[in-house]
Amino acid sequence: MTTVEPIKNKKDIEKVEKILLKQGKRELLLFVLGTNCGLRISDILRLNVADIRNKKYIQLTEKKTGKFKKFR
Repeated sequence: MTTVEPIKNKKDIEKVEKILLKQGKRELLLFVLGTNCGLRISDILRLNVADIRNKKYIQLTEKKTGKFKKFR
């Protein structure tokens, strides 16, 4: 099994963001949402546009832990 390590260097994160922006805004949004909010990809992919558009907060229940999260 391969080990996965978090990206700890801010410049590396910015490089990834630039690459993802070239691929599309959606990909960048998924990455930024995950890194800034600490969400797992399984939780991010379950979100719909209606869950975010015109809302002051994003609210969800984490799939893995069952914990409720609410954030700006």
